Order: sequence, then C-alpha cells, then structure tokens
Amino acid sequence: MNIFSRIALVAGYCLIFFTGVFYYPKWNQPATEATLSWDVSGYYLYLPAILIYRDIKHCNFKDSVLNKYHPTPDFQQAFLHPSGNYILKYTVGQALLFSPFFFAGHIYASLLGTYSADGFSYPYQISIGLGMLLYSFIGLYFLRKVLLKYFTDVATAITLLIIVFATNYLDYAAIDGAMTHNTLFTLYAILIFYVIKYYEKPSLQSAILIGFITGLATLTRPTELISILIPLLWGIRNYQDFKSRIAFLLNESKYLIVSVFVFLLMISIQFVYWKCVSGHWIVYTYGEEGFDWIQPHFINGLFSFKAGWLIYSPVMILSILGFIQLFKNHREHFYATLVFSLIFCYICFSWKEWWYGASLGQRAMIQAYPIFAFPLTSFVEQVYKKRLWKLIVSLFIGLCIYYNLWLTHQAHKGGLFRAGEMNAAFWFATIGRYHVSTDVESLIDNEDRYTGAIYPEIPIFKKSELITLGKDNQFSKEQFFSLPKNCSWIRASAEISTPQKEWDMWRMPQFIIKFYRSGSVTKSNYIRISRLLSDGEVKIIKIDARVPKDNIDSVSISFWNAGSEKQIFIDKLKAVGYK
Repeated sequence: MNIFSRIALVAGYCLIFFTGVFYYPKWNQPATEATLSWDVSGYYLYLPAILIYRDIKHCNFKDSVLNKYHPTPDFQQAFLHPSGNYILKYTVGQALLFSPFFFAGHIYASLLGTYSADGFSYPYQISIGLGMLLYSFIGLYFLRKVLLKYFTDVATAITLLIIVFATNYLDYAAIDGAMTHNTLFTLYAILIFYVIKYYEKPSLQSAILIGFITGLATLTRPTELISILIPLLWGIRNYQDFKSRIAFLLNESKYLIVSVFVFLLMISIQFVYWKCVSGHWIVYTYGEEGFDWIQPHFINGLFSFKAGWLIYSPVMILSILGFIQLFKNHREHFYATLVFSLIFCYICFSWKEWWYGASLGQRAMIQAYPIFAFPLTSFVEQVYKKRLWKLIVSLFIGLCIYYNLWLTHQAHKGGLFRAGEMNAAFWFATIGRYHVSTDVESLIDNEDRYTGAIYPEIPIFKKSELITLGKDNQFSKEQFFSLPKNCSWIRASAEISTPQKEWDMWRMPQFIIKFYRSGSVTKSNYIRISRLLSDGEVKIIKIDARVPKDNIDSVSISFWNAGSEKQIFIDKLKAVGYK
C-alpha cells in the first residue's frame, strides 16, 4: 500500500546514499574538509577526550590532533576557563548521537591496527559519516509515517521528493550530515510520531520517549528547548481543545511527571559536565556570539543572497503558502505548527551571525523541516487537485530540484557557490552556469560592476611605480586624485604579479578604492587580488566602483597585504571614468 510515497522514500534514500558515498564522501577529504572538522569536531570531542585520552579538563592531546589531522586551523573546539580548565564549546547531545558509530570506529581501529586508535583516523571518520546517513534514513522513514496519517499517498510522496531533492536538506543529510541539523531533523520526525501515538493511546513508553527526545534535542542544540511545544500544542484546534488538553495532562499527570523527569535527566548531563570541569553549573561557551533579540534578522534570513532561506531553498515558499490550506483543511495541526514555526524562525534569525558561517542557505532551518512538511503537504494535496495549478507547481518544483542539485555540486566540486561570501552580483553572474571567467571572482568582494560602453574613457590617473608588498611591508602609499565632473563610475587597474599566491581568504592582499568627502571616507570598495591571480602570473587586475552621490572631494587607490607573508608586485596604476 501507499506505493508512491514508498517509491519516493527509496528515491530519496538512493540520492542521499549516492551523494554521500560516491559523489562527495567527506571521510575521504583532508583536514578541514573531513567529516570530523570545524563545528563537527567540536561536537565530537567529548568522545575521544573522555573515552580515549581520559582528559576532559585539560585536553593535552589537542596539539597532536591539530598537527596530525588539522580539523581546524587552531583549537576552536574549547576555550580556556578562569578555572584553568578547557570547556568544550558545544553541548554534549550530538556526541551522544555519534557514540554508537564512535565505538564502531574505535573497535575497528583497535583490532586491525592499520590505523591509529586516536579518535580521528579514517575508521572514525567513515563510521561517523555512514552513521549520519543512517540517521537521515531513519528521519525520512518516520516523516513518511506521520504524513501518511493525515495526507494522501501522492501528496506525501511529492513532499518527500521536495525535501530531499529540492532543499538544502540534501547537502546536510548526505555530505555535511555530521552537523546537528540532520540528527535534529530525525529527532523531530520521531518526536511527532510518538506525540501522535501518545494522544491516540497514552502509555508510559510514549511518555518516556517524548521526554527523552525533547531532552536529547535540547542537549544537542539548546534552542531546541522549543521542541516541548510539539507535545503541548499538537492537535489543538481551538480554545476549547486547549482547555481539554490541560485537563487531559492533569488527569494523566503520572505520564507528564515521568516525561518531565526524563527530560530533566537528559539535560542534567550538560550541567554535570559544566560543574565538574568549571565548578559552575551553567557556563556560557559562545564568547561574544549571541542573539539580537530586539532586532532579529528576518529579511536577511529569508531573502539575503548571502544565505537567505528562500533564495537557496525557494521551494519552501510552498510550505509558507501551505499554512492557508492547513488552516482550512487540517486545523488540528495548524496552531501547533504555526506557533512552533514563528518562534523557531524568531530564534533562528535572531542569532548575530544569522548566515551561520559557511552555510548552504539557512542550515539552521533544516531541523524544522518535519514541522514545515505539514503545511507543505497540505498545499501540495490541494493544488494537485487542479490541473492548471498542478502543471505550474510541478514546473516550479522541477526547476527547484535542478537548482538545488546545481547548488550542491557548486558548493563542493563546482566552486561557484561560496559559503558565507555570496552576494547578489555574484549569484546573478553564476546562477545555472558551470564555468565563468576569472574576473567574475571579484564580484564576491565588490558588487559594483560596470557593464556599459568602455569608450569613451575619461582619463583620471596614471602612474608607473613598482610597489612591493610582503611580510614587512603590508601597506602601499595611498594614491589620491580628483574626480572629474559627470563621472558616474571609476575603474582602477594595475599590473600585478606574485611568485606564490595567498590561499587563506582572510590574508589575501586587497586592491582598495576609497571616496572621500571633507576628509572622511564615504565609500570604500575592495577586491581580494589572490582570487584572480595564479602563481607566477602577470595580470592586469581591475576594480570598479560606482561614484556615490555625495559631493566627493577626492578618490584614492591603495593596496594592503592583509597579513600575508607572500610577496606581491604592483605596477602601472591607472584610473579611468565612465559617464
């Protein structure tokens, strides 16, 4: 029975498995591209620290791990507390989810002796990577089960295909699956299943599992405390239902007490760790990172080309529209999903670094997809009853699938998606393409790009003087010149070469153009030169800038080596203007 959703589930499994195992297996990648790197290595560090090195307080093994495996450029997984001990940055939940696969990798490494049993060698990398694929399979399995309780087989099948093929879930299930978003997606899908089961027939088992899952989700990512809204609000259609729910919970108080007890028992693991290591029950481990509760970044979070949710997973517009259909046809799910979604988005977009670092779209939204699946499926179910709308929506979904597969490829092999660096100019210059000219790279840093006629040019500045930047000479002299009248654009250029290019983005030398008014900079554009230059290459590099509307007194060209120790040679400076 339900053959279409079963086929969709298998298709999703096949895509995730192929992408994770054959297209881009993270466990075969080196250093910061490996499975256990960046944030993942921080989630994971509890396991080797406690079970291999027996050193959870001082982390004396950290230098040997960093020098051998290079999961991060420096020790970012913990910070030195005033107590003199290191406190791991991330909470312990993801480590608990990793643990079965950690043990599998450790047993393999210990018994065979081919690899070091040090927590970071190949057996650990591959066992964690494969384990995360298994979690994604479990999550989709439970999501299908809960959707089939309320929606048609075809609508459920289409929703599964949309989530796997057309959203950034694919990347975080198949490739970056060791991030928390994949496992939390699975926890939410299982939570919904057992909440439904509990309200159909209350039982001790369901109560324990609800407490366990909400506790584990909170322990994995503290903001997932809002997962408790699911068991509290699920199935409520109106105020009378709300009063009935309170009465029900009071009548079944023994199950409520058990569930709360299990929840508290789970999250107490983190408090015990903090107390043992720091002497304090609660420790804030994120330093200067935090939330902008008063000014959440909703517009950027949804629509920014840097990491906007609806820019990089546009198919989820259908889920937002689906709340209307959910209200009309499945009122019992509307309030729980709407309240949860609004609070979730508020928390998600209130984070100061709302783009979440090197993220393919809004990765922090992924764990909520099992909840967003309800309005999405409701929308699909209703729209596919109308022939014209069925065709239009199917074409849109098809485009979104192609776009998502293209994005996933560009994020890992194609190179045209730059996580954390995207902007509108670069997005429009690269979307749908597989090859672009090297000059397009400059748009990552500088969105100004003059595309009009280059003749006639307005001569502004010209100077031949060799400038050499390196370890001990980081800044060039600022070259000032006046701005001609009726000049709307400036293009500066220079002949630049380097024996060896700088690969570290944050240390790439910069070509800078500044506009001054009354001695103050009113606008500054720059490009990172090493994006456009190869070892030993001599190249004319250009930077464009739209002239600001303010009354500009002067303009300057300068260069900064940005901390790089590599040499760079600059000559033949030139600036021209365009109307």
